[in-house]
Amino acid sequence: MVGTFYRAPNPEAPPFVEVGSVVRIGQPLCLIEVMKLFTTINSEVSGRIIQIGAENAELVEYGRALFVIEPA
Repeated sequence: MVGTFYRAPNPEAPPFVEVGSVVRIGQPLCLIEVMKLFTTINSEVSGRIIQIGAENAELVEYGRALFVIEPA
């Protein structure tokens, strides 16, 4: 299914994470909107964000790598 990737909770807010951010398990990384329903995507590992695989408001599909995290 195709959804829209959002880096922040609203247009005025800063992004959840940036390249170089240190994250922990369960920390919010982004939102995905599908048919006006928003799902928060949380980190499954602790580590450092080394790549963000989509631009804000870009359409993304199931199976696409949105973040590359170097485990801590």
